Amino acid sequence: MKTNSFYIFLMRSVKFLFLVLMDFLSDSSDEEKENLKDILFTPDGKGVFEMLKSPYICFRCGRALSDDFGFCTDCLSRPVFFSLTYARHITAYGKKQRQFINQWKFKRNRIFAVSAAEKMFHAYKENFKDLAVVPVPPRKERLISAGFDCVNDMAFILKWCFRLKVLTPLIRIDSEEQKYKSFAKRTDKSRKRYALKKNSKIRQQTVVLIDDIMTTGGTLEECAALLKSAGVKEVYALTLFYA
Repeated sequence: MKTNSFYIFLMRSVKFLFLVLMDFLSDSSDEEKENLKDILFTPDGKGVFEMLKSPYICFRCGRALSDDFGFCTDCLSRPVFFSLTYARHITAYGKKQRQFINQWKFKRNRIFAVSAAEKMFHAYKENFKDLAVVPVPPRKERLISAGFDCVNDMAFILKWCFRLKVLTPLIRIDSEEQKYKSFAKRTDKSRKRYALKKNSKIRQQTVVLIDDIMTTGGTLEECAALLKSAGVKEVYALTLFYA
């Protein structure tokens, strides 16, 4: 797996050009522009991608723990992952991460996909090696209204700039937004939200699901179950943030 230095240079140039264009075209305040600059150019994205400080994480869901017990109380009392082997994340979802997602997803600053993909790639290298990645697909309604999908943009950069193998065997078949659902509804296996594309057969033995945020883990588990039904033997997950 070799990263093309030309594409890395190109990505950083795109960031710079984006900021230049903002000075001419944007109505954003100087403070907002400085915040964007910090997120795009500082090593940890102005704290957005600051790594977990706890040395311990839950082996299954990847959330931070206060000790080395191995599993969090949620994974012990109400386990979600059965098809998914385990999930890993860059950091927890807080105020800075919420602002980042708001700028990226809802204010449509697609340039944020560059920083997100860079951080995702480094986390991928630390946790996995030479495995194909599968992006969690978006709702059609969201794709139509926004004109793009954050995870798809991130997967595109991972494929063409970081040379990862990206597979897209999944589709979203419902239209409900996850944020309005309770834990029970998010993890209800009778509610089908995803499906395999017609005649999807995956030859990879192991794959990594990628997404922006893990909340309950229900989405990752449903996608993992579908991938296993298509022939994958083991499924992991990697997200930018966990809630």
